Amino acid sequence: MWDVLVCEDFTNLREALVDYLNDSGVWRVRAVSDGQGVRVALAERVPDVLLLDVGLPQESGIEVARWVKAAHPGLGIVMLSGRTSPVDRLAGWRCGADVYLLKPAEMEEVELALTALVKRGQPAAIRPEPTEAQPVLQVAKGQLVCPGGQASPLTGREVMLLHALALSHGSLVESETLRRLLWSAQEEGDVDLNNALFSLVRRLRRKLDGLGFPADALNVVRGRGYRLACPLRIE
Repeated sequence: MWDVLVCEDFTNLREALVDYLNDSGVWRVRAVSDGQGVRVALAERVPDVLLLDVGLPQESGIEVARWVKAAHPGLGIVMLSGRTSPVDRLAGWRCGADVYLLKPAEMEEVELALTALVKRGQPAAIRPEPTEAQPVLQVAKGQLVCPGGQASPLTGREVMLLHALALSHGSLVESETLRRLLWSAQEEGDVDLNNALFSLVRRLRRKLDGLGFPADALNVVRGRGYRLACPLRIE
């Protein structure tokens, strides 16, 4: 079965999409109603494809697609939109949508688009081969476990941060990408996100130190972003 995450704020349409995809028998469906729901769902498990509405509350589907693609480049996005102007369609493509469907779209058309995108061979994440010597980020349990069995509990944002860094496989993840991933647009006005991200990284480093990770396991590239410099398996 393929894993699809549906993000649609209109309840009737969301439920209709979920029912249709479930009835097909080939989809494992999860559904959320806004960008924050996408954040939580991605922290739990990265799907094979994301079905994303443009007209979401608080944080538009365009904004969500932008940070999703930055954090998970291989995750396919099918965008649903009632906005028909060329400017709106171009915005959808530019933010990272792989398929842009206009509402009202037939359910069969939506499923065919999802299926075609999955078959195109875009993995949700390139996962490292399991290795006994690697520490493990247990997303569902919210903890980091060392090969020797020592474990440290993590907050939700610490899990999301480590998850994003681990998926980059040692590459730099820009600060802006992490801020969009970890905080919603609504929270942005209430929190100094630069300081919040710095404090989050500092707390996470303390936990890594306590577990015996190298001092340079979580690197900062000043003015740009962060990099995880050690292997980490995700479960």
